[in-house]
Amino acid sequence: MSNFDSLCLAFEDWFDKPLADLPEALRQRVEQEFAPMPWDQLSPAGRRSVALQLDYQHDPATAEDRRLWWDFYQRMDAVKDQIAKWEAVAAPTAADLALKEKRLAELNQELTRMKIQERTSVGEYRPEQKRIDVQDDGSAATPAPPIAYIAYPKAMHQLTARLNATPEELAAWLFMGPEDGGIAAYLNANELDPPPRFHYATGSDSQDYVAPLMACWFKSDELDQFEPADRYITGKALIERWSAVPNLDPAAFIRAKIAESRLTDMHPIYGGTQGGFSDESDYPPLASGLFALSQIENVEAADFAEVAESGDTSTTLVQPLDAGEASVPGDATKGDPAGPCAAFLAMVNLVASELSLAFVGDRAESGLGANNMLEISARGTTKRVALAALDLVDSRRGTLNSQCAILLGLVQKRKLPWTGDNAAKMTRLRRVFKKHLGVDDPFHPFHHSSGWVARFEVVDRRGAADERAKQDAERRTVSYDQLTESGTQFAEPDPTSPPFDPENDAAAEWLKGNDPDARA
Repeated sequence: MSNFDSLCLAFEDWFDKPLADLPEALRQRVEQEFAPMPWDQLSPAGRRSVALQLDYQHDPATAEDRRLWWDFYQRMDAVKDQIAKWEAVAAPTAADLALKEKRLAELNQELTRMKIQERTSVGEYRPEQKRIDVQDDGSAATPAPPIAYIAYPKAMHQLTARLNATPEELAAWLFMGPEDGGIAAYLNANELDPPPRFHYATGSDSQDYVAPLMACWFKSDELDQFEPADRYITGKALIERWSAVPNLDPAAFIRAKIAESRLTDMHPIYGGTQGGFSDESDYPPLASGLFALSQIENVEAADFAEVAESGDTSTTLVQPLDAGEASVPGDATKGDPAGPCAAFLAMVNLVASELSLAFVGDRAESGLGANNMLEISARGTTKRVALAALDLVDSRRGTLNSQCAILLGLVQKRKLPWTGDNAAKMTRLRRVFKKHLGVDDPFHPFHHSSGWVARFEVVDRRGAADERAKQDAERRTVSYDQLTESGTQFAEPDPTSPPFDPENDAAAEWLKGNDPDARA
């Protein structure tokens, strides 16, 4: 420790100064230790980030932590290699296939746990060394005010009074962390400065995620300003919420929605529950899982006829259709009877496997967001419908939205990986099929090896078909640059736009971030 001189502490009062204004000793450290990072081209936050990273790499106190993470990522790479090898294994018999699927499930489960650990175990590194102040006028630096921490009982009282929160919901926010709309907690804040950040011990034998909260401390200012990105209820509360629906088995229905990737059964310690891992007897029961209200409300809006308004979101009653009110072609749940898709809405019991979709239009003259259309065929009927009429265009910019990008990705055989955002996009795309075509479930349940797979056929016939077929034969997918060069238009991020609206997600972000050939 005696030879370690923290950059972060030495530059504490100088990160916002240009190189020319730094004392000579600090200028020399920039030239020697920051190279090749250009000090004047970095923001103050960027300079601090570089200094913190360099400190972490050279601080003897982090040596053990760095070794553990090195071993962790070696193990993660080994698991990924095994998954790739098992996916390539031939399975000529039913027994071989069962063995292959079992082994892949085990490996993917292990990889999921490791990713959860990776996301939730990143602590807040700070160099623990007495500050070295470099001052040219001899004046003393003003010490920063101490950080106030609040113990769990007082913090929970505040959250209950302000947000009507429960301990289980606080566990969900801690599991998500401030990076994903949650909050951070700390341990031993009464005796350590700075205190270590609290993280759930993933893979623990205990299934109780409320008991560890008793040791948590919270920063007072963070608690006062905290506004959750989502609200959560337990599986037990969700079963009670949906138990009022006649002819519905709530637990079985929840499991079905989990299998469809429309609900996520989160558990802060195990990652999931027996609702999503029915073969894992050691996993926690479905009732102990935590469910996002945004996902619950999406399911209710799509699958139930009406949700009664209630001030208490945990006891909202879902009102089913009365007998004789079953939806008919042209009713409010299935779009406009006079619209361009009326012929398909009138088809009784139309299923996704009967559908054939094709992107059509002049590829050279415009992109997908302009005059291109979707040609829909079923039972001998073919209609060409504008993308905008199918809710597949961002109305603000006139370019394709994320739902349309997913359809185009299916043409290109792209694998859409599992994330909460992608699951929400798939929910909206299912809603498009239900509203405009009367089709209930156009996709197979999500699978780790294949992602979401369509039950219908979809192709791209927008100009230059022969050339495109040749390119597809040479490479299974096309890059974002190739799509741009060939005429497809994507919305550019607008810094003046309001915060991200998932209903109008820029397709460019999806296409750039979900190429199955790209390295993680």
